[in-house]
Parts: sequence; C-alpha cells; structure tokens
Amino acid sequence: MRSIIQAIKTRIYQHLIQPLVESVSPIHETALGAAIGMFVGLTPTVGLQMWIVFIIWLGFRYFLKLRFDLLVSTALVWISNPFTMFFLYYGFLVTGYTFLSISGIHAGPLDLSYAAFNHQLSQAIDTQQYSGIEIIANGTRFLLVDLGYPMLIGCLFYAIPFSVLSYALSKRYLTIYRMQKAKKMGLDYEKWRELFERRPDRK
Repeated sequence: MRSIIQAIKTRIYQHLIQPLVESVSPIHETALGAAIGMFVGLTPTVGLQMWIVFIIWLGFRYFLKLRFDLLVSTALVWISNPFTMFFLYYGFLVTGYTFLSISGIHAGPLDLSYAAFNHQLSQAIDTQQYSGIEIIANGTRFLLVDLGYPMLIGCLFYAIPFSVLSYALSKRYLTIYRMQKAKKMGLDYEKWRELFERRPDRK
C-alpha cells in the first residue's frame, strides 16, 4: 500500500507539479496554460485532448495574439488518465442527467450503471482489439454520440470551476516558488525574472 501511494505521489509530481515549476514562461502564461489544460482534461475527449490543446494554442497565438505555456497545458490534461477517466466520465454523465432532470429538460432515463458504463467504455477503447485511431473513434462515438449532450453538459460543471481554480492556484504557487528561488540565489525577484523568465523578445 505504501509503495502504491508513493507511486501515485510521484506520478502527480511528474505530470502536474514538475511542468509548472520547470516552466520559464511568465506566471500569467504558465497559469493560463494550467487552466486550459485542466479544462480540456476534464472533457470527455479521450485520445484527442493534446490535439485540442494544440489547436487552442494556435488560435490563441495567431488569432488572439495571446500566449500560454503549451507544455504545461499538455501536461495538465493528464488529470484525465487511464486511472481516473472512468470515474470522471461517469460523474460527468450522472451530473448532466441530474442537471437536465432538475431543469425539466427531458433527456431520457439514465439506464447505465457504473459497471455497465465501465464495461462499454472499456470495450470501446480496448487496445487488444483496436488500433490508436480506432480507439479514439470508438471512445469519441460512445462518449459524445451514444451518450449525447448530457455528457457534455455534465463535464462543464467540473471543467469550468476547476480550470479557474487551476489558474488561481498555479499563479499563487508559482509566485511564491519563484520568489523563494530568487532569494536562494541571492537575487531580488525582478532581477531573477529579468535573467530567467522567458519574455516575448526571447523566442
């Protein structure tokens, strides 16, 4: 049990914390990258998440003239991983149906238990039967076509608040981390930023 917990901590550090602390982008860009990665990671887009982040990055950079840290974003989509995706996606589905039911919108009965959902999604993304493209196509069809809009609506109840929280926490954590790093090097914070932080004129 102890080794399992340690392994989980290591994975969390490698995928969520390490990309943040190793980033040399301005804090706003790094925090925005974390927020976008978290948002995309909490959508039922299995297999497509890194591509979606890349397309958003292109849109931000070349159309909106805004920057965010692409490496941090692609790292943060790991929040939806093979260990968490089944719980997350079923949670999205239940939340979507619950919201629609409370709102008086008919979406049909939720006739999938967690076991049935787990079984059907596992079959759709079975690496023993399907190749990479087929897995993406099968997973997307099951989550977004077969299950429909309740899944998409449900995911927004998690993706929006957690992305906002990711931005705020990342910004605060990075500010403290970088200030402490500067202090250890005997530099004031602004000098450290001048020396080590990537600026628009540093491609």
